[in-house]
Amino acid sequence: MKTPSIIPRRSGFTLIELLTVITIIAILASLVTAGVVRAKAAGQRIACMNKLRQWGQGAHFYAEDHNDKLPQEAVFDGINTWEMTTFSACSEVWYNSTPKALGVTPAATYSKTPSSQRAFYSPASFFHCPSAKFAPVSATYPNFSLAMNSKLMMDFESPDPADNSSRDVRMAQIMVPERTALFLDAGVAGETRFSEFQQPYSGQPKAYATEFAPRHNKKGNILFAAGNVSTLHGREVIDLDPNSPRRGGGIFPPTTVIWRHDPSLVP
Repeated sequence: MKTPSIIPRRSGFTLIELLTVITIIAILASLVTAGVVRAKAAGQRIACMNKLRQWGQGAHFYAEDHNDKLPQEAVFDGINTWEMTTFSACSEVWYNSTPKALGVTPAATYSKTPSSQRAFYSPASFFHCPSAKFAPVSATYPNFSLAMNSKLMMDFESPDPADNSSRDVRMAQIMVPERTALFLDAGVAGETRFSEFQQPYSGQPKAYATEFAPRHNKKGNILFAAGNVSTLHGREVIDLDPNSPRRGGGIFPPTTVIWRHDPSLVP
């Protein structure tokens, strides 16, 4: 009787099989990583929207206690130093008055010590979009990655020069609140801009189309006076026509976003 021959078993993988397995694992890992990155970005965008809603709610709380008047967007033009935020003149600026209405820490309190200044940029701070990227210069003065609409508080024209009330903007005077910007994603020093037509970002506490920042998949968040928030592309917010005298600023006549209380006014 003939003894059947024994076929030797292969041990391990061939090189081609091993490379195939490694390739499949690499593809799966990249898909998982991309999914995690997308999920993180989506979470940051939603967290930013929620913070903007809170600032809007705080502005409404402030208005309820101040005869419907909005908080000030700023006292000083340009960047505000840490010291400026503690000035009595800035007590009604949104970064101090609105946090008090919400029961959270105002900018003036963060300004007191180097340690509290660092805490201003912590994840627990209400002042920042989670996607904001801060340059080292942010340690020298407060950079606001969420800021109030700088055009909304422009003075009303009054037939009576002695009428100081014309300098106050009230919620009820906003004609189209669901399209009028109240707070927005504002660029801080060193961040990438939507367009070269925009001015370099500085992180000042008031912002307009020129400071609108592309933090969320090349889009940015805007909170409107009615309390709704939208994630918008730069072309929906900024005049990107290279031949326009308003390039880099807001689109006028307004389409998606209105910057003044009256949409017929030039921002």
